[in-house]
Amino acid sequence: MSNIYSRGSEWRRWDLHVHTKGTAKNDQFTSYTFDEFCVTLFKEALSKEIAVIGITDYFNIENYRKVVHFVENIDTFANMRSSGELIFSDEDKEKIKKIYIMPNVELRMMPSTDSGRLVNIHCLFNPSFLSSIENDFFNSIQYTARSGSPYQMNRQGMINLGKYLDQSLGEDAAYKKGLANFVVSHGDLQRLYDTNSNFRDNVVIVVSNSSKDGASAFQEHYKLFETVEESQLDAVRKSIYYISQVIFSGNPEDKKYFLGEKVDNTDTVISKCGSIKPCIHGSDAHSEEKLFN
Repeated sequence: MSNIYSRGSEWRRWDLHVHTKGTAKNDQFTSYTFDEFCVTLFKEALSKEIAVIGITDYFNIENYRKVVHFVENIDTFANMRSSGELIFSDEDKEKIKKIYIMPNVELRMMPSTDSGRLVNIHCLFNPSFLSSIENDFFNSIQYTARSGSPYQMNRQGMINLGKYLDQSLGEDAAYKKGLANFVVSHGDLQRLYDTNSNFRDNVVIVVSNSSKDGASAFQEHYKLFETVEESQLDAVRKSIYYISQVIFSGNPEDKKYFLGEKVDNTDTVISKCGSIKPCIHGSDAHSEEKLFN
């Protein structure tokens, strides 16, 4: 991005947690086509001056690739009009080309929280890693269901898992079934991070810190680390934080804690969590109305 911005450090608005039409879960988007969705996506991004977008989906990057394809072909919209007006002006198209787009793969991680939900972990990838992502990521993590057979974290693995759960399903339905039931252990992700330098050098791991499906569902946010009492889940949760470099949270108290500005100082936070951690907040948009909000 250094060739885009000539000035030094300044605040820019990023949203690293944006779902798209066709997202694998909870798709509330109403755009008729994916291109129509992309028009809305980038009109909103321009109006809100978004500099970086993390295109997010569960266990895959196919919609990220579609968004990149749209941008690469943005000039084909030169003569397209909506209500008599150009969809994008030449100036708009140049601004869209400068928005940095990166893939965000959302994983569900074992064990489940005390609310019965799984922890959500996000892997933000360097786009230049995509030539290796199948071999070094999707094919390198497995889930073993009761069948005793391991299922890889790729499309075929999801289909095989879905068919194991319901042999009557066709491939598309089996894929959705498998995706809805696939979970990752923090130990498997940790081993991949420790042993594969190509993966490690091209990923930022983010733990969701929400009361519904994030690591904080074990206890209330930062309070886990401020209490002197140990619970059975402490070791699990700490191991999840240890592998994560960033927290998805808009809670000001979380920000203070993970920067060492509350009861625990910086050294104590590093001892408990592996590092101090920035807290960032994304829209987690599952509908057009929530994009970048």
